[in-house]
Amino acid sequence: MDATILIQKLEVIYHLYGYLIIFISSLLEISPFGWIVPGGTFLSLGGFFAYGENISLTLTIFSGWAGAWITLIASYSFGRTTGDYLIKKFKQKKIADKAKLLLLRHGGTILTTSMLSNLTRFWVAYVAGSQRYPFLNFLFYSGVASLAWSSLFIAVGYLVGSGRAKLETTFARLGVLSWLLIILAAFVLYSAIKKEFHRSRGHEA
Repeated sequence: MDATILIQKLEVIYHLYGYLIIFISSLLEISPFGWIVPGGTFLSLGGFFAYGENISLTLTIFSGWAGAWITLIASYSFGRTTGDYLIKKFKQKKIADKAKLLLLRHGGTILTTSMLSNLTRFWVAYVAGSQRYPFLNFLFYSGVASLAWSSLFIAVGYLVGSGRAKLETTFARLGVLSWLLIILAAFVLYSAIKKEFHRSRGHEA
């Protein structure tokens, strides 16, 4: 199957289920298992297809924002009701101790910036809940962080979508080589995610 045909098939899928795909992928990526789900890729694809107006750019951003924001709010709620339980269960004590210190010193600033960081944002939100950080303040900062995170990936996809015609022409000319480039890009993305995950685990040890 030609790469351009793959793009067309993905477009049909996004036309039918795009908002749900974006919502679920962003929701899962913010969770402790986010390293498994390439949520950013799904959001970027949403932006890519939104350029052609097959799906709404506004609803695409809203879906990504809602998924991420709900997970952060859920993390805060878990922290508020369970204390350090999940921290101990997932062996995240070092990250939790650092998050507590940063919250005391920098408050909202660290909440916003740290919730943009992969693999730690769930735990920062969890610690904010366990430390009973004011909920309305948390709601605001987490909303800003999740909107910025989702909008960034969607904007990248939207910009790439603006050159879609050239991209498809290039894929058509490259033929089999286009698939090799896609596989290579997927491998690089997977390696980067895996490396970041192992690095975070190493910091915990």
